[in-house]
Parts: sequence; structure tokens; C-alpha cells
Amino acid sequence: MTWSRYGFCAIPAPGDITVGGALAINAHGSAIPGSGETMLSGQTYGSLSNLILSLTAVVWSSSAGQYVLKTFQRPDPDIRAFLAHLGRAFITSVTLQVAASQNLRCQSWVDISAGDLFAPPASAGANSFASYADGAGRVEAIWFPFTDTPWLKVWTISPAKPALSVQVTSPYNYSFTNSVTTAENTFFGEVAAGDVSGTPAFEGTAMALVDTGLVFTGTWDIWGQWQNVLLYVKPTTVRIVEAGFAIITSRASIQQVVSDFYTQYTSRLSYYAGLGEYPMNGPVEIRVTGLDRTSDALVSGAQSPILSSVRPRPDHAGWDTAVWLDMGTLPVTAGFSQFYADMESWIWSHYTGSYACVRPEWSKAWGCTSTAPWTSSGILGSTIPAAISAGQAAGDGWSTAVSILTSYDPNSVFSNPFLDTLFG
Repeated sequence: MTWSRYGFCAIPAPGDITVGGALAINAHGSAIPGSGETMLSGQTYGSLSNLILSLTAVVWSSSAGQYVLKTFQRPDPDIRAFLAHLGRAFITSVTLQVAASQNLRCQSWVDISAGDLFAPPASAGANSFASYADGAGRVEAIWFPFTDTPWLKVWTISPAKPALSVQVTSPYNYSFTNSVTTAENTFFGEVAAGDVSGTPAFEGTAMALVDTGLVFTGTWDIWGQWQNVLLYVKPTTVRIVEAGFAIITSRASIQQVVSDFYTQYTSRLSYYAGLGEYPMNGPVEIRVTGLDRTSDALVSGAQSPILSSVRPRPDHAGWDTAVWLDMGTLPVTAGFSQFYADMESWIWSHYTGSYACVRPEWSKAWGCTSTAPWTSSGILGSTIPAAISAGQAAGDGWSTAVSILTSYDPNSVFSNPFLDTLFG
């Protein structure tokens, strides 16, 4: 493909993931319509799974008595379960729709206080998260615990290079995030040994690295083709574990969602700090997207991905936005899973009713207990299936997706013990 001619509205930040893996977990970027923006033909503000026009999968054929290749078109009802299959299927090829390429400007802000960015709606001003989302449509906040100012990235559609921007012709421009410093290595060793007392100081060091890195690399204001400003995570970037959830709500409620989360998260940080515990030492990442509207597909009769984290709720037509809440930490950190379990319990219970609903971000940690992520039998067996089915028509929820996937792989060739539990 000639990337100078075609592109996507938004994509995940890592550039080393496969297309198949991204589609399996309906990966996403961060984009809603900006002020005055009209969506291009071929775009979606939802997940990458919503761009699928057709796919070919390895499926069981009872007539042939063996596994064969079968191609599903987007209007085929059975494709609903394959559009985001979570690894319960094997896809050999896929056809995606694309749009005209766009040039983007990415500005980084590191001088806006967390209190202003995540303020309650009643006191939110021009520097609120929602105000940036409403204006540019493409935003990401990266906030390190115990620091005062997050790293806010704001992407705007800019056909021509702004005078103050630096043109970039390749991705991964934030080089300071893609290697481990001596200070980081020392801290990681302390955490692995069980000493987390240096966490607050380390978070300040981590944010200072961003501040100075943006200046020294001249990347606080960059411009170029979409992929060159959207891709910034490399395999050498520090690996962390993240718990992640999509909060489905109305665009008007974005600030309320992030403010509620920030208040609860900082409260739990304070609670654990009072116990002398620091289970969280990685950043919080907050992004926004639209939903997987079938009307975005360039074919008539397109089916909706049942297992998508951002599938619309027909019973809440006003819910048009997903706020993605991700909480990161080093996987060797003592007590991190209990912290996740605390936050996850609050998230599922808080974003309810006419306000919002919750779905897991499949590529992240969820179903957490004090022992480990993905181990809560209640969340795996009840909460998640109910969340996927809520508000959908009869025969168009979790059990239908499980039935479709099972019918095409009755021998569970494309499964594992965890998926057997999740889909059991």
C-alpha cells in the first residue's frame, strides 16, 4: 500500500503488533470528530475491527470432515463473531477499507495541571480533557502517579505544515521513551527486590524525562503523515502490565468520566501510600474513540462485531463515545493485582445506569483478583458476558458469539485453557 495516498483515522501506538493480533482484540487509537471535522469515506472512529470488509478463516467443515478455508463477507451474520474473536479463531487473510491519507500535527503539553485536566465538569475550563477532545478530537493523556502535570498529546488534522511544527518523515519520534535509563534500571531492580519506597520520587523522574526529552529532541510539536505521528511505541519501550477498560458514554460526559476516575484513582493511591505500599509505578493513559458503527462500513448490510469493546448500545442511542482508562505498572510490583481488583470493582459499579457502561479492553488486564489478572471467576463467567450482551437484541450477544465460534471450531483447536474458561 502507498501510505502517502491511504491511511487510517487512528491506530494503536505500538508499531510491531501484527494486523491479525490487532483485529483479534479490536485494537484502537484515539479519535472522535474534532470541531468542524467531517469523517472521510473509509474511516471509522471506532476500532480497527470495524474496517473489515471480508476475512478468510480456518473453519471445520462437517461435510469435508476436515478444517478448510472459508471467506466471510461483512454482511454475513456469522462474521459478527470473527470481527473481534479474541484468539478463538484463526484468520488467514483480511480485507480492510482505507481512507485518503491525512497529515497530522501532534502537540505535546506538559504544563497543564492534573487538577485542571481532570477537573469536575462544574469547574472544568479551557484546559480540561474534554475541551481538548472537543476541539481536536484526537487526544491522549499520560499521567504518572504522584506527579502534578500529565503529558498531554493533541493531534490535529493539518494538510499543510504549521510554521512552528517540525516535519517528521518516520515514526517513533519520542526516542527518550524507547530505552531504559540508568535511573530507571536501578528503580526496576529495587521494585523487583521488594523495595517500593522510591516510587513517588521515581514518578517525578519519569515525568522529568518526558519534559527534557521533548525539548532535547525537538518533538513537542511535530507534523507529518498520519503514521509518522501516531506510531511511537517500539519493542524497546519499557514493558508494563496495564489494566484497561472502555467506558461507553455520551460525548457530553467525557469530562465526568475522567474526573470520576482521577478522583478514585488518586484516593486509592493515597490509601495504599498510607500503608507504606506503592503498587502503581507506571502511567495512567486516557484516550477517547467513537464506537463501531456499521454505517461506517463501505458495504451495505454490514454486521456488527459482537465482542467489540466499543459496540454501540441500541438502547442508549446517545452513547456515542468510548473513554479508555488504562492503568500501568511493572509486573514485578508487589500488590499491583489487588490495586487493579479494587479499581476494577469500582469501575464496574460506578459507570452504570443512564450514565455509562463498561467493557473490558481485551488487550489489557481485567478480571483481576488479589492473586493475578484474568482470574476472577465472577467477572469472567458473569460480568463480562452480561456487559457484552447488555442492550443488544435477542440472539445478538455473548452466547451467540460463543455459539458461532464453537460451531466453526467444535474441536477447540483454536483455544487454550483460559479461552475455554472465558468462553465456557
